[in-house]
Amino acid sequence: MNVLTFLAKNWDSVLVIVAFLAVVVVLIKRGETKILKQILFNLVTQAEKQFGSGTGSLKYAAVADWIYQRIPAVLKLLFTSSDIEKMIEAALEEAKKAWGANENLKGYIDTPSVESLLVGIEEQAVQTEPAEN
Repeated sequence: MNVLTFLAKNWDSVLVIVAFLAVVVVLIKRGETKILKQILFNLVTQAEKQFGSGTGSLKYAAVADWIYQRIPAVLKLLFTSSDIEKMIEAALEEAKKAWGANENLKGYIDTPSVESLLVGIEEQAVQTEPAEN
């Protein structure tokens, strides 16, 4: 009852503090959203380069995994998985526009990565090995 009495006597101060905290959380979330959008643009571009076209669900899963590995735990509390999903979709739309408008980005995506080159070399080596009897 002691806490309830305190809250009843100081309800206006408690309300101001709760409102202030809510404003702080909203401002942090808005500021962090800008940073997350930049990170997601980079991750979406990396996924496109690494996995190529026609692998949408794989790229989405990779980007979601990468973002959850990179963001601090505090931000995981502020952004739900639905928020992250919407931001990935928005970043993908922005990235597609940028890829179409910027030849350097398009060339970057179309250039094979070192990993894919190594996989190709490895596959060729396996195919050219003589069969053992």
